[in-house]
Amino acid sequence: MKVENARILIRDLQFSATVGVLAHERREKQKLSCSVEIEFQFSGGNDPSRTDKIHDTVDYSDIIEDILQAGLGESPFLLERLTRLIAEKIARRHSGIRSISVFLKKIPPPVNGVFADTIGVSFTYTPESHQ
Repeated sequence: MKVENARILIRDLQFSATVGVLAHERREKQKLSCSVEIEFQFSGGNDPSRTDKIHDTVDYSDIIEDILQAGLGESPFLLERLTRLIAEKIARRHSGIRSISVFLKKIPPPVNGVFADTIGVSFTYTPESHQ
């Protein structure tokens, strides 16, 4: 059997960070939820579903570390900017990445009088080496 696509998925990783335009968003950290989907090619062409070797895949604990470092390292005004910082951090550390999708949302949404399950942003990036 041949593998067509390989992806690492992390859903709803929660952390607190300073992000936002409003004064109260700059003063106090907000709870964020981050999901990423990373499409990658195997290290050295080795299929980790066959080899069972961590060095043949993208280690999700490294991805979690990248997300947290990007989220806590800067204080951007926009979630859109934070998605880019996260994607760039992941792409710098890991070779073989074809695309990185990052979805960020604030918990709860910071809009008074609005009751929504989710208000957030989603961007998909292609590392320069795959353009």
